[in-house]
Amino acid sequence: MRKWFFLVPFASLAAFMAFPAVVPGGIHGNQRAQQAASESSCGVADAMPAGIAALPRLSRAIENHRRLRIATIGSSSTEGVGASSPAANYPSQLRAMLQLALPEQDFEVINLGVGGETAGRTVERLRREMPKLAPDLVVWQVGTNDALTGAVIADYQSILRDALQYLKAGQFDVLMIGPQWTRKLAGNPAFDAVREATAQVARSEGVTLVSRYDAMRKLAEATGREDLTGPDHLHMNDRGYRCMAEQVAVTMAHAVDSEESGRLGPPQPELRPRLEEHARAGRGARPQPQPRSR
Repeated sequence: MRKWFFLVPFASLAAFMAFPAVVPGGIHGNQRAQQAASESSCGVADAMPAGIAALPRLSRAIENHRRLRIATIGSSSTEGVGASSPAANYPSQLRAMLQLALPEQDFEVINLGVGGETAGRTVERLRREMPKLAPDLVVWQVGTNDALTGAVIADYQSILRDALQYLKAGQFDVLMIGPQWTRKLAGNPAFDAVREATAQVARSEGVTLVSRYDAMRKLAEATGREDLTGPDHLHMNDRGYRCMAEQVAVTMAHAVDSEESGRLGPPQPELRPRLEEHARAGRGARPQPQPRSR
């Protein structure tokens, strides 16, 4: 296993993935790089899961130097509602980050987001599409629309549990992404119930849950600003999607570095020379457009 993958300290990752991109060597390039890195910091280190499950299928794809396919599925946060362009949605930014971190690896990130979907509707597509796509990793963003539409918690949990068991039976690696944080949603009982239900199912099924709620809340508390969503205070903006992609990328990095397939354990970050070099140079990952396959 190539343990060097793309694990870096979180501050270095923020500098490395600075958005918008900073071109090295320009006038006042160092100052601009430092400013971009500071402004782009997402604070994902404070919101990492306590236990991260290994991703054996993804790890084997990297080890064998073969094309790596990631299927991202969910609702508007996956589709990219609120982004300035398709290149700024989180799947496109995720691919840009991964490709820059491992330039010799061939990454394909397929965006299967459909705005407005609840978990039940997404699962119908998940069961239909995953056998055909055969991805190395499924990243499933879920929960917000179920909370907003008043889902029955027991039914919601049953839907999640059945879908995760289906994916695991097919030997698909899975990451889940929970609902977002905004002041508009914080303290909403239905929203809190769905968040907790999502976390409970993820724990019981041994699947890592990426808590963008925690990352967004802690960043807002640290900066005093709520600037990861657009005017509706619900859908993410370009920076919000960049932070979401960064959180997924860092979680993937820890999972790939796991010693034992399927084992839950604490994150073990390591400094990787090539990413450190990019960070010092102030290079950022500019998202590239990704056509939707379906």
